[in-house]
This record gives sequence, C-alpha cells and structure tokens, in this order.
Amino acid sequence: MNIKDNMEIPSIHVGCGAFSIQRLEVLAREKLFKPVACVDIDIPKAKKTVENNSIELIKNLKDKIYGSITEAKKKHEAKVCFIFVSSKEHSKLIIESLKLGMHTYCVKSIACDENEFENIIKVHKNNPDLILLQGYNNQWNEAAKKMRDLIQNENGIGKMLGGECVCWGRQNLKNIPPVEDVTIEGMFFYSLACHQLSQLVAAKGLPEYVTAYVHKRIDKELDYTDVFGTTGGQCIFEYSDGTPFSYTGTRAAHGNIFGFASRWSGQWIIHGEKADLRRQGGRISLYKNGSMVNDLYLKDLDQNLIEDEKIQFCEFYLALTKGKNKKWLQQSSLDTWILMEACNKSARENKKISVKLLKEKFFKS
Repeated sequence: MNIKDNMEIPSIHVGCGAFSIQRLEVLAREKLFKPVACVDIDIPKAKKTVENNSIELIKNLKDKIYGSITEAKKKHEAKVCFIFVSSKEHSKLIIESLKLGMHTYCVKSIACDENEFENIIKVHKNNPDLILLQGYNNQWNEAAKKMRDLIQNENGIGKMLGGECVCWGRQNLKNIPPVEDVTIEGMFFYSLACHQLSQLVAAKGLPEYVTAYVHKRIDKELDYTDVFGTTGGQCIFEYSDGTPFSYTGTRAAHGNIFGFASRWSGQWIIHGEKADLRRQGGRISLYKNGSMVNDLYLKDLDQNLIEDEKIQFCEFYLALTKGKNKKWLQQSSLDTWILMEACNKSARENKKISVKLLKEKFFKS
C-alpha cells in the first residue's frame, strides 16, 4: 500500500509460527507498521525462525523476542499489538494488550465464547480510544467492496428484498496434535463462516434476528469427531424491515463438486427492487429486466488471504493516523463477532435469537 509520507507505527508481534511469520513479513515490507519486538512461548524456536528469515528487519528481531506482551512493552515503545496465535489464547492476550494501552489487531476469532468476549469488552470500554479489530475478515478485496457498493448504492440493486450465500470449504484439519478448529465448540461460525458474515455485516449491518443450526457430521478424514459446531451450519437472518437473508456452509473432505470457488468468498445471490446480483468469487453480474447489464471480473481472495490482510492493515493504519473510517472499522469488526456468536447461540438453544438484545448485553452501560 503506497501511502506517501507515512510514518511507521511501532508494533509488537505475537506469534512466530509459519502463519504468523507470513503476516510479520507483510508488515515489514509494507512499512506502515514497524515491528520492534516479538512474543512467543517458545523463545529458542522463535529466535531460529526470525534468524533464518530473508528480511533484514525480521532478522534483527532475534534478540527482541519475549515470553509475554508485558515484558516486550517494558523493553520497547510500541503503540500497536498484532496477535497471530492459537484461538484459545486470543482473549487473554487482547486484554493484556489493551491494558498496556495498545491498539490491538487479533486474527479471528477474538473470543471463543460469550464470557471471553464480555471480558474483552469490559477492558475495551475502559480504553475507548483504542481500536480493537478482529483481523482476517474478508470484506476488503475488490470483489467484496464492489458487492457492498451494489448493495448499498441506489444505482445498484436498490432496496434488498432477500438473498443467500453458500459456502463450501475443503479444509483438511487432520493433524497431530489436532488442529484447534476441531476441538473448540462453535468454531465453524467463528472461523470459516466469518469470511462471509463479515462481508454481510460490512454491506448491511447486523440483522434483527437469526435462526441457525449446525451440521451434526462426523468426518474422520477431516478429524471431525462430533464436536459441536465445527463441520458446518445454516441460518436465516431477518433484518428490521423483514428482509430475509440465508447462509449455509460446510467443510468437506471431497473435491469441489459445487462448481464455484467458495472456500472463503462464497456464492452470493441477492435480489433487489431495481436489480439482482450474482457473485461467484471475483465474478459479479448484475441483472435488470431479465437481462445482464453488468458483468465484472474483480480481484478476489488469494490462496493465503495475504492480499486481503494487506488491505486491512492499510485501513487499520489510516484509521490510526487519519481517523479514516475509524468508527465503521471498529463497529463492523465487533459486530461480525456478535453475529457469529448469535448463530452459535441459536444453534445451541434451538431457537430464534434477537441479535439486537445479544449486542445490548455486551454493550449495556
């Protein structure tokens, strides 16, 4: 992201595994944030990882790796903390970062249950000037932004009358030790579904109600062993004006038989008063009066989602330095988590959930 005359913001980077190092490399190359220290539970291993990196800035972090965010902050001045570690550790690391006065970007999901989220929000309320973002949401690429514009703009579909998103994901999670996604209840809506729900929240805001259920599926090829809410799920959202929107998604061990690129972006069909929209990955088609009036091929998600994350890093930077979209960025990030949890809550309790009341529970004064 070429931002002229930018000043690098000093940051602490939590996590030195393969996934985390990819993101550290992006930060080092983009020169919007300047990593000044790393945090990892295995310091010797982390030291070897950064020493062997090809980027000089990362190599120079080899003697700046600490066992906690607090220790790193004592040794180095930093304004931002990036967290890319196990989901089970996210909430306590976010709370530690916020208490230390740092803006915090944490890869989804920022919380694994309502209690964790409630604890995070309590600390965040005490630090209202700090931005807390759930990263790795995919409303940032060109295709997602164009879809959002066509939903919101009167020159697009007009008022939304209804819609649906279908997501399929081949994601072999079998590993030793087990990949965390197969051990944490509700992780389908917290992880894979997050990529679509974040786009919906960015375009339409939160719905009024959700009715959801999770797939009860055992798939030994994927290491699914009947843990609640890990294989897939389905839901219908109702907006305040009565407009419905449905979502269904699953993880599967077989090849893609559905004929569309969907692991992260999904297939969308949205009906409006003025037009209908169809999106398959980066292809967006607009139909009016029974005919196609616009057919666009736009940049969609890359294999490792790095490009989307670069855009989000840039938006984070502009919010911190220019105040650009700061309120919307913060709200859409936290609202995405609330919608994911509303889906899980509905599935657990087998009833329609008021998303509005769930949000009020966390943000009551």
